[in-house]
Amino acid sequence: MYTFLKIILILYLFGLNIYGSSVKPLFTNKNMQIKISEIEKKYQSLKRSMFSPPNDYQTNYNVYLESLTILTEELKEVRSNSFEQAYDFKLEREYIDELSILDKKSKKLINVIVSLINTFKEYNPPIHKKSYPFESYRNNIQNHIDMESIFHCLQCN
Repeated sequence: MYTFLKIILILYLFGLNIYGSSVKPLFTNKNMQIKISEIEKKYQSLKRSMFSPPNDYQTNYNVYLESLTILTEELKEVRSNSFEQAYDFKLEREYIDELSILDKKSKKLINVIVSLINTFKEYNPPIHKKSYPFESYRNNIQNHIDMESIFHCLQCN
């Protein structure tokens, strides 16, 4: 009877190991998806703060710019960690395809954040003492909006 329980336990643990190896890649992709979503929420919050009505030409945007830069670094780290884990697990094709889609989303989000950073680097008086024509600002914001719409269309797929 004792031997029978050992065999059952070994088979159970072996089954968990097989199951666990297929769960790890799924967890990696889900983890990346969650982190991208969290970073996007932080980005949206920062963007709302940057465009809030109390802000004007006198507003120092350095804090916003630093926060946005930190978000891009976090996103780059998430991408890097996910690909390291993918390499370690020797993923199957379906997981690689999903990881590729998530990577594309993260790249687009990085581009969107960098676009906003660049726009406000131009607009930020402490950084640039020269004038910033409204037409340039409008064009930069329109380009940023276009990039965001591409990112959101990518999320719909």
